[in-house]
Amino acid sequence: MATYDDRQWLLEHIQNSYVTSDDTGLCELVVQVEPGAAPVVEFPVLANTESPPHHEHDDPPPHSVDIASDMDFMGHRQRSYTAQMLDKLRKEKKNASRVRRVMWKHSLAPVNESDLNDMFSRKAVISSRTPQDSPVSQQRPVSLLTRLVQQYPDGVNNPFIEYSKFDGTIHTSVQARKISIYLLVGDDPAPSYPMVVSIINCHQARVIDLIGLICWLYTKENRQPPLRGGVDHYALHIAEEDGQVDWDFQALRGRDMFEKFGFTVLALVEKKNVRGPPLDVVVTLNVAGGTFSKLTVENLDITLKDILNRTIAKRKDMVKIKDAGLNYHLERQNEPGIALDPEMTLSDVNCTEFAVVRDNSKRINALIDTNNMSTVEATLYRSYKVIWLLKFGKCEACLGISGEKMELHPLQQKVVGPFLPLRPPGPVSYNMELVVDCSRKSEKKGKMEVQITCKGENRFKDYVFECEANMGQEILDKCKHIFDLRSSSARKEFWREKKPFKRHNSLSMRRRPRTENHVNEI
Repeated sequence: MATYDDRQWLLEHIQNSYVTSDDTGLCELVVQVEPGAAPVVEFPVLANTESPPHHEHDDPPPHSVDIASDMDFMGHRQRSYTAQMLDKLRKEKKNASRVRRVMWKHSLAPVNESDLNDMFSRKAVISSRTPQDSPVSQQRPVSLLTRLVQQYPDGVNNPFIEYSKFDGTIHTSVQARKISIYLLVGDDPAPSYPMVVSIINCHQARVIDLIGLICWLYTKENRQPPLRGGVDHYALHIAEEDGQVDWDFQALRGRDMFEKFGFTVLALVEKKNVRGPPLDVVVTLNVAGGTFSKLTVENLDITLKDILNRTIAKRKDMVKIKDAGLNYHLERQNEPGIALDPEMTLSDVNCTEFAVVRDNSKRINALIDTNNMSTVEATLYRSYKVIWLLKFGKCEACLGISGEKMELHPLQQKVVGPFLPLRPPGPVSYNMELVVDCSRKSEKKGKMEVQITCKGENRFKDYVFECEANMGQEILDKCKHIFDLRSSSARKEFWREKKPFKRHNSLSMRRRPRTENHVNEI
């Protein structure tokens, strides 16, 4: 036996022996040399060897690669699909052999009672405790479910049970929408903490269904005070985050689909309080010049003096007159000349429409007889509520005419309709010297269309209105008296540009031809 202490040589010899003596070729793959491997002498095991120097080899030092298992390389492969199915069928056939099928047939022969007793005899219950050991006073235990069934034999009586299908609190896989609802229910409602309601199927639920869901949750939680009436007795209003109800907007209509509303905070209000805070009274006060004011008071116990002071505080011209030493008093609108006691209350006078009249003055009756209208009465300011006919649609407007000017203010539309203009027109104001003509355009079924022509910057503009026949005749007479009283250069220019009348048809109807400076107002 020979000894050799060169470890580097020994490792190379072992590698060579494995490679040359292995017929399968696996050792060569396991111990093959990786390019760029570190020399063996740098390993900690061989760091302190005292091997003699040897020649440098051209091949890099031996180093084993990482061994990775491969089913194909190791000679194993997955079973085919056919073999797996055959194995599955063998298992099913083996399990089926253990199953026994029994066909049930009704026996036509009657069964005696004695046979039934033998087949279904009573069995004695074996108990570890005898009746003598158990106390007599011990009662049989009763579960909580049994107690609830005994307490509510017919279930909870909730009249809004049909709306529970929209409740989203018990559904986890369905998308629900959460809404904060302030409850203003009872004789003295006050907003507190909101009720969070989760509703599903918003594309099918209506506003009335949401009200029913709120009532169902309210009754289910036994809130106080109890509800009065059905879902038709309540309405939903828009509310702020702190629970204040926005009374300027109407309640949500019950037949509308709730999906089209994007509100997250609403208030449930009883129908008796829908139109505003309870006990609010609106008082109308007509002031000289055809203007009026609407004042909202808390109750009917307020005095006429307080109402008059509030009205004067809103108008700067009346404040100046009062500071000069003149006072005002109130009269009923339909009883001119009869002053009311300022210490009386609204409940005493039983009236909500008054006229504000300055002391030592006489109120002129607003109802002017159009057949006997004088020139002085025609110059007084008067406002008319008419329908402004535009090129694309129509809207309500307030037409004011006096001896000095003509004003036209469109009113805010309460209801959206198909005949409303695409864009609301702006207010119009003309000096009466620029109003050149007022004529009747047509009249049918108690309605009259009146056309007023005014001079603009570079052209004449027509404004067409629709109103009652009596009102239209009053507007025509009023403008005629003003035209006769005051002439203007614009009116002379308008009639100078007009061409001679020509026959329009066999009924001698005349029309006024248009000039290049004459257009319709849009």
